[in-house]
Amino acid sequence: MYQTKFFSQNDTRKIKKNAPRVLSLTSLTVAEFEALTTTFKYHWDEHYSHYTLNGKVRKRISCGRQTGKLPRIEDKLLFILPCLKNNPMPSLL
Repeated sequence: MYQTKFFSQNDTRKIKKNAPRVLSLTSLTVAEFEALTTTFKYHWDEHYSHYTLNGKVRKRISCGRQTGKLPRIEDKLLFILPCLKNNPMPSLL
């Protein structure tokens, strides 16, 4: 069975080591990205444990799994930030 991943763990680590690439993808320095990662992890875990990605209340509390497409919090943040940078939400304009 053929499976693709957007980011692999090695790709994310390579991107984080390349400061100009992090800056171009996220508009953040590596230090700012690391600081945001800890805050984002707290809020992601808090929200995701009680609500689904569709915004519905969960029937039981969820815990993070390592089998997802973006298992690490850095992967999730590196996926979300470029999307928000390149496609700003109309309500924010």
